Amino acid sequence: MLMSKKNNDSNEHSGIGFRGDIQGLRAIAVLAVMIFHANSSWLPAGFIGVDIFFVISGYIISSVLLKEGKALSWSQFYWARVKRIIPVYLVMLSLVCVVSALLLTPVDFSFFKSSLRSALLFVSNQYYAGFGDYFAPGAHELPLLHTWSLAIEMQFYLFLPIIIYYVPRQFLALLLGVLSIAFFTYAEVKLGAADNQRHVYFSLLARVPEFLVGALITVSGVGRSWSPRLSFVVGVMGAALLLFSLVFIDEKNFPGFSSSLPCIAVGMIIASRRGVVNNLLALPLLVTIGALSYSLYLWHWPVLAFMRYYLGQDKLPIVWICSFVLLTYLLAWASYRWVETPLRSRLVKIRRWVVLSAITACMIAISLILNPMIEKPLPREMTRYSPPDQICHGRIIGDCLRGDHEQSQPVLIIGDSHAAQLNEFFDVAGVLGKFSARVITASNCVPIAEFDVERIPDFSRADCRAQIAALKGYIDNAKVIVIAAMWQWHVPSKDFMAALADFLDTAAQRDVKVIVLAQVPMFNTNLVRVKRFAALGLPVSITENSEWAGANQKVSELANRYRGVQFLDFSRSEFFRDAPFVQGQLIYMDDSHLNELGARQYGLFAVPFLKAALAATSE
Repeated sequence: MLMSKKNNDSNEHSGIGFRGDIQGLRAIAVLAVMIFHANSSWLPAGFIGVDIFFVISGYIISSVLLKEGKALSWSQFYWARVKRIIPVYLVMLSLVCVVSALLLTPVDFSFFKSSLRSALLFVSNQYYAGFGDYFAPGAHELPLLHTWSLAIEMQFYLFLPIIIYYVPRQFLALLLGVLSIAFFTYAEVKLGAADNQRHVYFSLLARVPEFLVGALITVSGVGRSWSPRLSFVVGVMGAALLLFSLVFIDEKNFPGFSSSLPCIAVGMIIASRRGVVNNLLALPLLVTIGALSYSLYLWHWPVLAFMRYYLGQDKLPIVWICSFVLLTYLLAWASYRWVETPLRSRLVKIRRWVVLSAITACMIAISLILNPMIEKPLPREMTRYSPPDQICHGRIIGDCLRGDHEQSQPVLIIGDSHAAQLNEFFDVAGVLGKFSARVITASNCVPIAEFDVERIPDFSRADCRAQIAALKGYIDNAKVIVIAAMWQWHVPSKDFMAALADFLDTAAQRDVKVIVLAQVPMFNTNLVRVKRFAALGLPVSITENSEWAGANQKVSELANRYRGVQFLDFSRSEFFRDAPFVQGQLIYMDDSHLNELGARQYGLFAVPFLKAALAATSE
């Protein structure tokens, strides 16, 4: 993104002269993004800082193109974009790749490699639009997530020059205005479609009108002949609208028509050119931050992502926030001083580019070799809870049966991934206990009627709805149903608790026996990651999560209200006495899910209790 300019940058190639207020807008944009990413409650709509950058980019690039006119050199235009964006971008990717190779577990590093490939090709927005895996690192732990905006900007540069170069000047403003309205409308319509918000958020077409607003300011020449009084009024109104946007816009309904508000606000400030708002934005401190804004943007997110990955939590303690600010500034200043500025010069020699490219390639290659060398890889059965292509998790595969297949009338097992982790459990317990179990599950979802699907991550919703539909016939014919879930995730939802109560009530009326399994103990840190951190010599600690036991209690109280419903709780049993270990072996694959080894051992432990519970249901 064109976020960074030197303090004395005259916006060469743009023909608009140096404007300190635009540098100040860049500072506001990057600070808003950094504050939002550090803690979203501090600035609820700080994410619109990216949209501020898009408007500024549209304004600057269209100024370049209009200045050159028919004399435009396509090679020089794109070479200028490359010099501004690529050098520090490659340095960031190289360093992030090395840190990822050291810090990330092999499974997590496999996700990183895919994101790195998309970042190098500037298609990150498409990659993250389709990204969704329950056991992938969380979004706040993906070190290259922020590259989606760079991808959109580079893609936008492919067609804006064509529009401005080939469309007659007298029709250009009208065309850009019509296209802006059309694409804002497109984003709003797409946003209204079910489970589509994430795809719209990362969509080039949904972001195009933000660039076009900036381009429209340039092409129309609005503001150039305004009086000082009118410039003052428009600038103040633009600042007020921008402040409103930063506080009140809801990310869940963004982009779309709501994204037009900050774009119009930024357009008003750019158009006003002079006045108290523009003078404030041109203050030296903001101009200095604006000069560093591109480097600040590139470095801030990986720093936060790695901190969160190591700590295993989204909200960072204040000492880590302070470290984040300091480290981000130092990295940004260094990259701006020694990479961004030198390689942007017209006099830079080609050998510097060759050296930079070679260093980047070598660091990436070394990282790919380094990651599996940090520690001996864990056996596969300790990194997953069951072969993903053999279980009915999010889809139906075969008959979904576990345990003793010769037994008729299988027990129906439903729930989210905390039920899916019991596939191996019911294989062992079913064979020894002489019963069969049909296990049908979905990520983040307890597939029962009236489940509040809209609450869960959008990548889980389609599978959740599919499993709810698939289970209807099985539930109608079941005599015994077992429900397992990560209760601490679901209990806070009043809608879910109401749906669960309705389900249990209906089962009681139909004389269907229901066994509700307690959630297994949960921890504050991914336990496989802790093992890697220890191998690196980093300080580690294992602490139990404080919420799961209370959630178990609430579900137990609900279950006890209904006839024929039994709450079965092994979470405080002898089996979990030394959790996350059993006889010195790690039985968890992350902070809350058992691995295959743990699930089998858990099944061996639970057999007599399950046999007793099932025998009671048949009486």
